[in-house]
Amino acid sequence: MITPLNHYKEHDRIVEKLSDARTLINEINDYARSKNLVAFWRGQADHQWGLHSSLSRQLTAVTILNDELLNKVEDAVLNEAKEWIADLATPAYANPLSRLAYLQHHGVPTRLIDFTRDPSVALFFAAETHDEVDGRVFALLIKQTEVLSTCPSGTPWRQYQSSEVKVWDPTASGIVFPRLAAQDGVFAVGRLPSTQPHRKGWDELLQKDRSLLAEEVRKVLSVPFKLCGSNPIPPNATLPIGLTFRLHVNKESIRRSLQQKRSGSRNRTISHKLIYPDIDGMRGYSDFLKGLNKGTLVLP
Repeated sequence: MITPLNHYKEHDRIVEKLSDARTLINEINDYARSKNLVAFWRGQADHQWGLHSSLSRQLTAVTILNDELLNKVEDAVLNEAKEWIADLATPAYANPLSRLAYLQHHGVPTRLIDFTRDPSVALFFAAETHDEVDGRVFALLIKQTEVLSTCPSGTPWRQYQSSEVKVWDPTASGIVFPRLAAQDGVFAVGRLPSTQPHRKGWDELLQKDRSLLAEEVRKVLSVPFKLCGSNPIPPNATLPIGLTFRLHVNKESIRRSLQQKRSGSRNRTISHKLIYPDIDGMRGYSDFLKGLNKGTLVLP
């Protein structure tokens, strides 16, 4: 079985300094602007993880996943949510996609994948935890016409082409959560990827590159884009473009830098207080409360 890391190997770039990561981010943003594309970003704390939605990750752990099964489970989640959650009866959550956003925000597994417009936020998430391993950053480049600023009715993503990815901006649609707004958050949505476009990976058993089977593709990705090299981006790259790099940098130093320096398009520092502006954030990340829990009084 080809692992996510085996697949990344062909396209990976190992970044060993934060300044180099910023340079690479600027190169990708410059490329996007030159092609009239929009770049979205995602950071993951472990460079070995696949790029999965929470629902796809859980399902691939127990079964062979396909679109039919994913749709059935998604319907079951939506139906269950209607019985439990009074908020979903309000007009703001009339459409399935807005309900999925609510569920995603509150920790219920969905097919949506969190991305951000701000690469500094992606760097934060890549460096937030798991200090003993490298982080990973993804970039997703799509046409502006593939960015949804309103919430569609029904479940149109189930009829998307197998290579089609759209990014939905819930804040622009009037679906506002404090964390989502603070993180410049958006959601990537689409069907599961297939064996086309062609994807390769290193097979440890055969000791050679080979094509990924559909099951293997879905253990690597749950949105249908193809990764390509990022230095430089190939001139024949087809949309949607996926890029990735491995962050081999001391994570504590990244967190410190993001907190101390003005960063990102919104000219702001990136910290837990910014990323998690709610009661759960305070409970989980307040140094003052952490001290109290350990019997130590550290006044802010």
